[in-house]
Amino acid sequence: MPTVSPAQRSLTMTASALLGAIPLITLTLWFVLAADGMGDFPPTWAPSVVLLAAALAYAFCELAGFRTPPLQHSGRPAAEIEAESWRRFTTSTFLRFAVCEAVFLISIPLAFVVDSFWVVLIGAVIAVPLVFWEVWPGSRNQQRFAASLESGGVPSYLTGRVQDY
Repeated sequence: MPTVSPAQRSLTMTASALLGAIPLITLTLWFVLAADGMGDFPPTWAPSVVLLAAALAYAFCELAGFRTPPLQHSGRPAAEIEAESWRRFTTSTFLRFAVCEAVFLISIPLAFVVDSFWVVLIGAVIAVPLVFWEVWPGSRNQQRFAASLESGGVPSYLTGRVQDY
């Protein structure tokens, strides 16, 4: 059974809290925008803006979100290298979160402009899976970031604890 580092446990809890905010804000906006029910579907330009933002966020995360300078060779202990790897991965995770959450945040003012809860709902439905896919500190994202860290030949210990080596 693989061990989970304290850094990973902490980042997972933080990602859970960040991800949970989107449904809570959506529920809150329900009481503001959908007082008389869902209403009519908004003009197509409003959901199109949200979809465009999602496509741009996804492209950014996939093309640049997991890139980082490789670790440098040094005489540092493995625990120090692991700590640096987790710091850099955490920083990257927050950047990817900000980009993905922007999809949802863009939907909020648009919903007020067109006076439709549908736009917020569309933003939430798109943003939650996007955040989960690009931000969740699971093995996929750890391995992608570790590959970038380790491209210089120095092990990052991001996908396995130092004591496992």
